[in-house]
Amino acid sequence: MTIRTGLTGLCLSGLVVTGGAQVRDLPGATDHHGGFGFPDQRGGRLLQIPDLARPELLRAALCSGGRRVAVQFDRRQVESANDGRQTGRNFDKLAGNVYTVLGNTVDPDAACFLPSEALLAGSVILSIAAPDGSGACLQRERFATLRDRPVVHCWPRARLTPEKQVALLEFERRGKDALASLVFVDGSRTMFADLPAEFRGAREDLWRVDDGGVLTPEGLQIVCALQRGGWYAVGTVWQGAEGRVLSLWISEGSERFTKVINDYWYQAPM
Repeated sequence: MTIRTGLTGLCLSGLVVTGGAQVRDLPGATDHHGGFGFPDQRGGRLLQIPDLARPELLRAALCSGGRRVAVQFDRRQVESANDGRQTGRNFDKLAGNVYTVLGNTVDPDAACFLPSEALLAGSVILSIAAPDGSGACLQRERFATLRDRPVVHCWPRARLTPEKQVALLEFERRGKDALASLVFVDGSRTMFADLPAEFRGAREDLWRVDDGGVLTPEGLQIVCALQRGGWYAVGTVWQGAEGRVLSLWISEGSERFTKVINDYWYQAPM
């Protein structure tokens, strides 16, 4: 699904159009999990656009790089005239839940995830660092065996601990079936967060707007990662030509991640 498709889906009463079929879109935030927020231009406040029943219950934010800050709910603000871009420049003009960052400010360009107390309870917040050399990509043949599909590209994306590594994979296409996956390696355990797409022709959008049918790792970041025994939650942001797709993935002990939150910030250049 490209970012443009994602935006279209948000405009169709929560329906995403994928390959000609309509499927129910995922929520942009939930009271059970939390949701993503972006900073104002000074990094002193966060705005979470999807509404929640109890926004005041969110008291922390995990920002790009896994940094944790305390936040306090301020108010639900109403929308006023703006250019439609969900950026810090329009912070005071967009409808959403406003949170004050307590203590030091955050990077104004960061993406932050505001987790629920249920998500944080008993969880370890994993640090996020640049990958060490080839990282998880040293195991690309193993990934191919696990999925019974050759890996044509592998890009290391993050190191969480010496044994916990994240990489972006592109598998061999099968007809129109294109498949990328974010792979999370924890020692001998391997978990996949799949990013399927339908190939529609050379130079056509595939995973993101204006990607020309070519997968590249640029703009894909790990925002946060939490662990509770064999349970994991990973927040990701994928920057495209027109905006950012923000997702929360959960693994309940299986070898696959399930996407439970899918938000989108429209940020096309003027």
